[in-house]
Amino acid sequence: MNQFFNRHYTPATILFFLLIVSITPTTILNSWAIHTDDYIQTQEIPPIPVWIKNNAGWWADGEITESDFLLGITYLIDNRIIKIADRSILKNADNTTDSTITERVPVWIKNNAGWWAKGQIDDRTFVSGLVWLISNGIVKVDSIGISFLPIEDVMFSFMLRNNDKHEFTHIHSSLFEVYVHPTEFLMEDGLQKWLSPLLGLNPYKMDEYNDLALWHDPQKAAVIFPVFTSTAYAEGGFYDYYRGNCDHCTTTTLKPPVLLFTSSGNAVQALTLLGYDLLNDIEVDQNPDILKKYDKIVVLHNEYVTRAEFDAITSHPKVIYLYPNALYAEIEVDYNDNTITLIRGHDYPPEDPVSNGFDWEFDNTHPYEFDTECLSMEVYSIEDWRSNVGIDIARIGGNQHWMTTCYPEVPFYSSEYISIAILKTIKDL
Repeated sequence: MNQFFNRHYTPATILFFLLIVSITPTTILNSWAIHTDDYIQTQEIPPIPVWIKNNAGWWADGEITESDFLLGITYLIDNRIIKIADRSILKNADNTTDSTITERVPVWIKNNAGWWAKGQIDDRTFVSGLVWLISNGIVKVDSIGISFLPIEDVMFSFMLRNNDKHEFTHIHSSLFEVYVHPTEFLMEDGLQKWLSPLLGLNPYKMDEYNDLALWHDPQKAAVIFPVFTSTAYAEGGFYDYYRGNCDHCTTTTLKPPVLLFTSSGNAVQALTLLGYDLLNDIEVDQNPDILKKYDKIVVLHNEYVTRAEFDAITSHPKVIYLYPNALYAEIEVDYNDNTITLIRGHDYPPEDPVSNGFDWEFDNTHPYEFDTECLSMEVYSIEDWRSNVGIDIARIGGNQHWMTTCYPEVPFYSSEYISIAILKTIKDL
């Protein structure tokens, strides 16, 4: 296997420097007040959203990741809850992190997050400490990420043309500009997952995007939106059956596509913004030959597919299975009734349970599906099964199918370093 990237000091790492440095919750502001008032506007600080304070407590208790909490901190800056009077400290900031700085971070720093969450540290103390850390270069802030770029200047995926983007709030500048509805998130396995983040192109980063995009590249590549999987996870779908809430939900009505964590919504946006054609399960099922128009196919979390779609994907010369758990269960589609029906896989049917509905030897669901941080992601090639069915491997260039070792949905909005590595690899394979 080729190492995709090693763990370095990513944007998530700087979280360790974002919290207030103090030995006790009562001795912080006094020593910093003279300095911080030079940078922070003196009017009363607006109330900090409850969800950010909840994040602080959850992070202190180890229930969410550093990256998740970092998004809340950038929200404070981007929405002028933290109002910087002297923006030169931001313009001069270097967004790289000194690898030695971790040696100067006290081991008790998480305690401060807990104290603030419990009300033992007031909001202004928290904000003053944060600004002090920024102004003294301990926190390295990306100036573009706090430049208040007008949303009208941000280019979103065409899939979002019907969204009222002004209902969303800018929380983060990574490779993409990230917008979320502030209340739309859930906690799952200790991780905060935004339900519908919007990714947009920053017009000041076009040189960076050009290195990753297919706009001027001769290759034709397409990504397949997992419509069937999106339906399976929707209310009244297969997962209501798996949870024992519905006996008949192994047949469910097809739903319009929704850009969620389970439907690879972030990857769909990133790839379409960068010039990849967008197909969907229905198009491939009804016309499998459509894949022959493309040099390369990117499969997302296409967990539920038909036999026709499975055959079309696995027989294509070049395929990147970007998400583990792809091609996991077989379904049938009734286009007259607009329904999908679970046939086999995901431990179904109960009288003859099987894991992979196609008995696919390259299924990589376990153990990779539940690694959502992708800090040591790898891309590996799989043996070309077509060699066993008489296809001329030499003619098509040998093994051209690749898989990954994590579920890379979160990094597309949380980590510039990881998302660049993913997108560059997809383009170059």
